[in-house]
Amino acid sequence: MRYLIDECHCDPMDTDKWGETVLHKAATENNSTDVIKYLINDCNCDPMTVDRRGWTPLHYAAGWGRSIAVECLLSTGKCDPLAKNNEGRTSLQLAKKTKQEGLTNTLPIFKKFGDIKSSHPIDSYVNVLLVGNPGAGKTTLSHVINHTATGSFVLGSLRNVGGVVPCTAGIIPYKLRHRTLGNIILHDFAGHSEYYSSHSAVIENLLQGSGGVFLIVVNILEKEPVKQLHQWLTVVRNEAHKALNQCHVIAIISHVDEISNPVERRMRKEEIHEIIVKERCDSVLINLTQLMYMYV
Repeated sequence: MRYLIDECHCDPMDTDKWGETVLHKAATENNSTDVIKYLINDCNCDPMTVDRRGWTPLHYAAGWGRSIAVECLLSTGKCDPLAKNNEGRTSLQLAKKTKQEGLTNTLPIFKKFGDIKSSHPIDSYVNVLLVGNPGAGKTTLSHVINHTATGSFVLGSLRNVGGVVPCTAGIIPYKLRHRTLGNIILHDFAGHSEYYSSHSAVIENLLQGSGGVFLIVVNILEKEPVKQLHQWLTVVRNEAHKALNQCHVIAIISHVDEISNPVERRMRKEEIHEIIVKERCDSVLINLTQLMYMYV
């Protein structure tokens, strides 16, 4: 190969009838670092070049379970694991499919490089997912977070700002630079049951490249707040395990101030606390009256 490129002046970016370059071939058939590094570093081949199907070399490596090629490509820092082919599939999704088919599991490699990226953030944003039943206090909490941010905007339904998923039915995303929370994208999920199926798909998409923080808001005045919390924890856990990076879960218990009977208040708190300890998530008890005052 070196002879053909260096001495015969063959162009390594030439494509065949399927639009594949020699780098595509190397990612699929040559599971070694030497050829891939030579093509990228010495020949300046673009690892994000796509074939006629929209596949990058990383798509090929992940789709064929070539672990060495996957690691080599990701280590360049020039490959986007969330780039989609013509069918809308990412190399990360192909890696998951390859694992399910019993071929080489390259997901740990994707996770490793995802962890490196998250540990060295550059103007990065953390996804904060706000969930809960109607009337739990999500809207008030969302308003407070927005009101105390240094800069914010609602992501419009007709445009995609900064690579963030635009407005979907029942979901309002806000991109915020918050004084204490840092750079976040707050996703306010409607609690109505008709949105649940679409919520699941959106959450899975949001967590593909990174982890996130789930805020589960539960109204302690509800008839069965413990059952409600358990249901949302189950939903969140089911989605969080699909993420490459760790997700944090915080249970926010609202309307505590509206329980005037101290005995009843203590009993309800203890019931909630028991499941929170069991599920190993953090918790916050909030006074909605104070939050509303902060917002106003």
